[in-house]
Amino acid sequence: MVGFSVGAVVGVVVGIVVGVAIDTEINKEINHLMKLEIIVFVNKNSILYFLKDMPDINPTTQGLIKDIQSAQSFTQKKTTETIKTTKTASNLAFLYERARNAVEFRDEHLVRTAAIERILRRRLFLNQDDEKIAKNLIKELSWARYFINNSIEASKTPQLTLIINKYRDAIKDLGQDYFETLIGVCSCEIEELLTFNPVNQILINYVSSSILPRIDFGEENLQTKSIQVYIATERTFAKNSENFITYKLLKVLLPKWEDSKILIKSLETIKDHLNYPKKDILRIKVSQMMPPFNLLREIILLSKEFTTTITNEEEFRKKALNILEEKYLETKDKVLRASKRSIVYIFLTKMVLAILIEIPFEIIFSRINYIVLTVNILFPPALMFLFNSGVKLPDSNNTKNMLDKLEQYLYSDEKNIVPEYIEIKRQNKKSDRIFFYFFVFTSSLIVLGILGFLNLLGFSFISQIIFLFFLSVVSFFAFRVREISADFKLKDNYGESFLETLLDYIFLPIIKVGQFLSNQISKLNILSFIFDFIIEAPLKTFLEILEDWLHFVRVKKEEILS
Repeated sequence: MVGFSVGAVVGVVVGIVVGVAIDTEINKEINHLMKLEIIVFVNKNSILYFLKDMPDINPTTQGLIKDIQSAQSFTQKKTTETIKTTKTASNLAFLYERARNAVEFRDEHLVRTAAIERILRRRLFLNQDDEKIAKNLIKELSWARYFINNSIEASKTPQLTLIINKYRDAIKDLGQDYFETLIGVCSCEIEELLTFNPVNQILINYVSSSILPRIDFGEENLQTKSIQVYIATERTFAKNSENFITYKLLKVLLPKWEDSKILIKSLETIKDHLNYPKKDILRIKVSQMMPPFNLLREIILLSKEFTTTITNEEEFRKKALNILEEKYLETKDKVLRASKRSIVYIFLTKMVLAILIEIPFEIIFSRINYIVLTVNILFPPALMFLFNSGVKLPDSNNTKNMLDKLEQYLYSDEKNIVPEYIEIKRQNKKSDRIFFYFFVFTSSLIVLGILGFLNLLGFSFISQIIFLFFLSVVSFFAFRVREISADFKLKDNYGESFLETLLDYIFLPIIKVGQFLSNQISKLNILSFIFDFIIEAPLKTFLEILEDWLHFVRVKKEEILS
């Protein structure tokens, strides 16, 4: 690993992990050290000429334009040979993946990474060699239509083989204590290899660098502050998993693995950063700053003329306005799609619990109450639907403030920025205690009221427990789904009424319990176990045999025709 001083480390972290870098040559050196692959294809002459006409754009935004222009001009060389799969196998695998993904609730952009991790676990358990795992991994992903068939180059196989071998050796050296972390990080590296898009990392770096000078959370160490702002940006802007963040930080701390002890030290350092004491309050604050950057991402992804329109504030504002109004409507559709996915997940989980626990309990200790059973099965998805059916679109005031805020990030003079201090702890501790006790008291009354109502309806003890369980989990899922509607909504423009605030207060303890339970469900998902260990392995083996047989038939047919 390249050696450099503590001062250089701070400069590197601030310069590339957070993305604050203006000088092209420094950028190239930092990228070489950090292995983030952001400006490895810069056309310096055209970019420097282009920047002469941008006096009103601040230096951080100028860096963004340089990187975006470089990414847009970059064309990756492609080989003619690709990996192909049959349509018959693909149809079966696609149906299976749809069913498999229904039993887990996660963000859409993380589904493919989760599929890669499942495939790796299964094939490592079967102790297959690295090259076979690499080939079959691409084949399975193509079957399930995570990639367009015949689009993955055969040249990716050797690269995948090296990645799998690297992590396999690390798991052997470090033992099972690090298996979960390493298998998750390996999946992220494979995901990036197969779908690398430099624009995503460019945007993350830009957002992080824009936020860094604007907030102060009492962290005096510049390196730690930079890393924490970057992590908060990954969590709130990119909405990446902890495994993906670990992978990115590992590339920074340890570009090459030569010693397992060094790897352990790097992983522990990353773990400390991920568990930073002020991470929650920092995440909340950074998430409140995200809506303008979410809009910027859509503008860049949807507009090929971004690097030219941004030089004209009036033209850029019109473009941003059109895209923002489109996103308002798309967000409502996105909320409905997420609600449908969560309803399917909740319904399937509820059916499993009803079959395994509720019905046997009722048979043994009393008789089946079909009314109670029906309510317990239908209530959770109905509640999810009611929670998210009335999502409000942001108003014109939010639109104006969004555009104003975005222009501040793009055009404001960064030399005059005064950071906003984030208050970590409230000073009035006596009032906090009073509010806490009142919150506990009212929460207890709410739970007792629900239990009393269920008793009147004839719910048994186990039925009441299951009802409360799903009430909590559904409330938490509904809260998460509704948060999607805040992607383009500034905090100051939420405009919540007194009734909405009261409902939030009533459901807050239920949502907190649901958050805890959902985390435990993800660890003990019975349906996931059934799919992964009982259904998936024999199904994928059958599909491999089917594909080989179809290939054999096709070859014999071609021999006849020739």
